[in-house]
Amino acid sequence: MLNTIQKIFKLLLIFSTVITGWTSIILLSNTTFNLEIKELITKMYLNQKQFIFNVKDLSILLVKDANHRFSENSQSMTQLKNEKNQISKIQP
Repeated sequence: MLNTIQKIFKLLLIFSTVITGWTSIILLSNTTFNLEIKELITKMYLNQKQFIFNVKDLSILLVKDANHRFSENSQSMTQLKNEKNQISKIQP
């Protein structure tokens, strides 16, 4: 029983640490979801009853932000490859 409680505590601690670190990095990098994340964090501390749901919403926003940035990077890489291909076709 004690071992189970320790595992749950460790899981909660690791989850909290990851979410806190990830949120800090996102807020410092001024992403497109920055305002929404700040509003959600404010709601988390004002309304403790909804804390778990707000953590879930924060996690979803962080994933959306990551997907948005990764898709932008992917588009940039594709555009660079296309430009390289066009240049190589022009130059003999």
